[in-house]
Amino acid sequence: MPEQIPLSEQVWEYVKQIFKLQQERSPVATSSLAEALKIAPSSVTEMLKRLAKRGLINYTPYHGITLTDAGNEAALKAIRRHRIVERFLTDMLGFQWHEAHQEAVLFEHNVSDEVERRLYVALHKPTECPHGYPIPSKTLPVFVTERTLYELEPGEEAVIMHVRDDEPELLQFMASLGIKPGVKVHMVEKDPFQGPVGITVRPRGKKRTIGWHLANSIYVDGAAKQS
Repeated sequence: MPEQIPLSEQVWEYVKQIFKLQQERSPVATSSLAEALKIAPSSVTEMLKRLAKRGLINYTPYHGITLTDAGNEAALKAIRRHRIVERFLTDMLGFQWHEAHQEAVLFEHNVSDEVERRLYVALHKPTECPHGYPIPSKTLPVFVTERTLYELEPGEEAVIMHVRDDEPELLQFMASLGIKPGVKVHMVEKDPFQGPVGITVRPRGKKRTIGWHLANSIYVDGAAKQS
């Protein structure tokens, strides 16, 4: 993002959320953005008008939101810094992964470009945040499309790639089960109609039953295999 267009804390969060929601559906609905930001739709509408004037989004009422090239650049910068700060919090300050997301949101806006660069080098140039998402660069994407754990069929095995990072309680529960990026999971059984699933987490091998919401918050590599 050009230096002559500084990102306020509010703009920072808006472009990040719009970018994330665009990966699921584009244009992004105003109601979806309001829900993600936990803000009243009327407040979101006013902010969207300001972002459109700044050239960060394309916005037509009742037709949704898309980021412009400048908006995409701003979002990439915001997401990269957020994930670097998360790594700093976990790797150097000892925060747990369920604490890192919210703590990073609190002060990442005040981190300068130079501090970000030095943090990245001090952390030995990590490629992923604690939750398994790529730290975007010229060669690494922001998000990688994988299957959710719930999409596995009984008998399939896959490696966890990343997990949702915006629900601290869910992250704590995942940690208690040994669910984290890089571990293998085996789908034992799955009830229909968004019912619970039975899984084993390697190498423990103990069967665990988890709900549909949790299973859809865990993303696995697309090349799942029958075991």
